[in-house]
Amino acid sequence: MRIAVTIFLVAAWAFSPAMGFAKENSLAELVLEAVKNNADIQATREMVRGLADASEYAGALPNPKLGVGIANLPVDSLDLSQEAMTQKQVSITQRFPWLGKRGLAAESRLLAARGTEARLNEQVLSLQQQVAEAYYDLWFVVESLRLNQEFVALVTQATQASATRYGAGREMQRAVLTGELELSRLADEKLALEGRRRKLETRINRLLQRENYGSVTPDTRLDLPEPRTVADWVAQAEEGNPRLDLLQSAVTLSRVSLSLAEKEAMPDVDVKLAYGQRDDDPMGNSRADFVSLSASLPLPVWKAKREDRLIASKKAGERAALLNYQGYKRELPHLIGGLSTDMETALERHIFYRDDLVPRAKQLSEALLSRYEVGGTSYTDMIEAVITAMKAELTARKYLRDALATQAKLMELSGGVVPGVASFMMSGK
Repeated sequence: MRIAVTIFLVAAWAFSPAMGFAKENSLAELVLEAVKNNADIQATREMVRGLADASEYAGALPNPKLGVGIANLPVDSLDLSQEAMTQKQVSITQRFPWLGKRGLAAESRLLAARGTEARLNEQVLSLQQQVAEAYYDLWFVVESLRLNQEFVALVTQATQASATRYGAGREMQRAVLTGELELSRLADEKLALEGRRRKLETRINRLLQRENYGSVTPDTRLDLPEPRTVADWVAQAEEGNPRLDLLQSAVTLSRVSLSLAEKEAMPDVDVKLAYGQRDDDPMGNSRADFVSLSASLPLPVWKAKREDRLIASKKAGERAALLNYQGYKRELPHLIGGLSTDMETALERHIFYRDDLVPRAKQLSEALLSRYEVGGTSYTDMIEAVITAMKAELTARKYLRDALATQAKLMELSGGVVPGVASFMMSGK
């Protein structure tokens, strides 16, 4: 009876939460580390700052031009005082863009900065989703390893009990051989799981861009995702989806670019102020200096091939940007609806397994364990019952993993972030 109690306790332990001593890493802290370390996100943030500075540059007047020269110098003598019209000139030329051009140019840079902010937010949410997916996969592998290890202990205990109690009888000899075969299968499964775990830890370290490799231990217990209606997800996405914001910024930018192209057909004016200094004449009489003021502007001789073509190009760009925005806006609710259905289905199946199938499978395995001790059932039937119970437990965890991974994708689409990450995002609203 002592053997049956031992086997029963091992089996019960197999279905209880693992009690590890390694420091567990929460998803939030890993995502926060990834966002802090990510060089691409840092580079995009610098681009935002650069575009903001470029806005002031685009809105400022161009620098004036300083000119120096000599006018009307006789080539026969190169004498500065020979001719009355010879002058040493200093001039200042300032270009004045047509009214509204500078404001539109500055606005276009600001809109480009806003679009880059949206791209930065998209990078943050994409990185969060990738870390979450790898994290939940790792959690599932760790759970699989735990069940594998506990099943190895159970099979070993049962095989030793069979060999000790019944000696080399034909039926029990087959049980021992079956147990040893099962142990070999479990050893092979463990090798595959360990490889999968190392691969996922490496992936997480890569996503976190760590300088040195560090082990990752996921939380033992994960909270169930909170069910939400598709309408709630869509409403949040309309406010927080960065790709939607990026495409909307592209529409606004294309319209400003079109207005700027239309302004390009209007001429910029160059105003020149020159001072001409004259030497005294050969008789020693002083000559008055000259001041000149002039304005010049380009003639639209090639307007049909230049400005008109530019305007046509910008109009096409505006139509393309608007179509991209409208298409994604129509597509987004369907994307969210499909993911929401997947999450709800996975969550329902997890709860069904957890509350119905797993308890029933455990009851059957415990009953067959008790019967096996008194010879009321075969070793094969007992092991199959325990395997069924453990597979049901593992399937329940798989559906929880699927539900949580799908929730992470929904958060990416809707702009939801884990605690602490919001401070690394930028608001272009």
